[in-house]
Amino acid sequence: MSRSPNVGRALKKSITGIAAQFNGRETPAQLRRYADQARAQQDWAGDAFFRRKICEMEPERLGAWVQYGHALKESGFHARAAEAYKRALALKPGDPEITLQLGHLAKVRGDFAEAQRCFEEARAGGYPDRDHIDFELKLLRKIDNSRLFWGGGGEGDKVPLRIFLSAPAKPVNETDRASASQGLGRSDYSYAFAMRGFMAALDEMEVDYTVVERPEAVADIRDRSDAEINIHLGFYPPELIRVLKGAYNINCFAWEFDRLRSRDEIPSDHAFADQAEMLSIADEIWVPSEHGAAAVREGVAKPVHRTPSPVLSNLVKRARDHAPNARDVDRASRALGAVNWVPLAILPRVKETVEQAAHARTRTLQAILSELESPTLYVSVLNVHDYRKQAEPMIAGFLRFAETNPRAVLLLKLSTPFRGRGLANRILLEDQIAHAGRMIPPMVSERIWLTDDVLTREEMSHLYDAASFYLCTSYAEGQNLPLIEAMARGVVPVSVDHTAMRDYISDNDAVVVPSHRRPLDLRMSHRYRMVGTAMNVVEPSDLAHALATAQALSPEAYAHKSAAALAEVQNQFGLAPFADRLNAVVERLAAGGQA
Repeated sequence: MSRSPNVGRALKKSITGIAAQFNGRETPAQLRRYADQARAQQDWAGDAFFRRKICEMEPERLGAWVQYGHALKESGFHARAAEAYKRALALKPGDPEITLQLGHLAKVRGDFAEAQRCFEEARAGGYPDRDHIDFELKLLRKIDNSRLFWGGGGEGDKVPLRIFLSAPAKPVNETDRASASQGLGRSDYSYAFAMRGFMAALDEMEVDYTVVERPEAVADIRDRSDAEINIHLGFYPPELIRVLKGAYNINCFAWEFDRLRSRDEIPSDHAFADQAEMLSIADEIWVPSEHGAAAVREGVAKPVHRTPSPVLSNLVKRARDHAPNARDVDRASRALGAVNWVPLAILPRVKETVEQAAHARTRTLQAILSELESPTLYVSVLNVHDYRKQAEPMIAGFLRFAETNPRAVLLLKLSTPFRGRGLANRILLEDQIAHAGRMIPPMVSERIWLTDDVLTREEMSHLYDAASFYLCTSYAEGQNLPLIEAMARGVVPVSVDHTAMRDYISDNDAVVVPSHRRPLDLRMSHRYRMVGTAMNVVEPSDLAHALATAQALSPEAYAHKSAAALAEVQNQFGLAPFADRLNAVVERLAAGGQA
């Protein structure tokens, strides 16, 4: 009796939901509908089950084998996924798309040499997105540790410096939607984006670096590295901190409150729950804002420095001379044709009916703007599950402002792992607006549009290019990369100026939204496990007033703020601050110092 894994039986055992509809008499078209439905729900086992049936019925259909390979890869059946892709490649030899998928699969399986071969073959075969392949090959050179980790240490010629980086999530490839979507909106995903900025800076400095997925598993990096000085940049919240033994460990993390959690607020006796204790494991701590650095210094004796994640790419060459005109907006919106938007529709008692009606009104940005005359676009980007974002006064204040400004449109780009399910309005209600013990006002308007689609870096740039203003009403922020990236495109902020924003938001480069301090409410205290500290609250009326001030800016005033915003990004988040901090560490270590 064969003991080899029976993929069909394993898949059938693991699928639920739509699999109950399967009776074995479906046509290939019906099975494709089942498979597409499972795929939309990220039910990869169900998707693989139905794709397998399609391949049995239509063994010469190229697309069936490719989709079957995708589903098997996501389900964890990597060897069978390779077989499916190779069946597809036999039907269309040399196809660069299939070869690329084999490269991705080889990378997942840890066969970096095969991944490199496939990526190079796909590029030679004419795969159209060369930037995507170049990114993957570049990443492979950083994560293939075979030469470095086995036989690279010990005696012999040494390089002066090597940097190791690690984070809870892998580096993000923002040139490709599928790759960019991995982990987006989940807990701690922002640390991968912060690491991306440091990697770009190291590339600019031509400093050797390697991404390590499990630094805690290395006994002593000095036995494996070929460098005189080894530095580990870890990107972790305190509770998840990891160190690389034998290296100088710098932990980079964002903190937005006035202090770390006190011992009385620690929810567990486990040592990992004590923020100050965990941060003290590192040799040095980098925090992206001066507000956060000051809070950490009070609780941790190790060196603490403000070292924000660099923003080096997608900067405009020069600031704006004026707010985007109709032609600018139309050009940018054409480039966003693959992005779907739904109108704001929050009405708690009949939310499902309203959600369905909103979903039926799904539009592209071009279609939305075609119904308006010379619209002015406002944009904001937020993880919809992050309570700090304080979206309710943003929405309420904008709706109040829109009553007397018929050309104003707010675009909310939401990050969530539940994207593509028509739940944007529901999640916005439940995670940003609903509070126990009070009535929720109706918020239904086609002046505010939402999307939970994944946007590539290029599409994000087009979104910023279409917008005149970026809105931020957060309770608190650690760095606020989306706001900084908007400023890097010349967008004028309408923003609060507290916590991290105090470093770079002022009347010189923004329209400042007033806020007042108030103790954390019960909801925030429960989420962040803190009491007695404060948050910064925005009133809808104050935002509406700030929006009116922004709308009334003269072309000269707008151009001044745009130039000042871009200059702040270049000065504070350019290469020099990071390079100065890193060089100071290297010089100290080279001189024999450790603190």
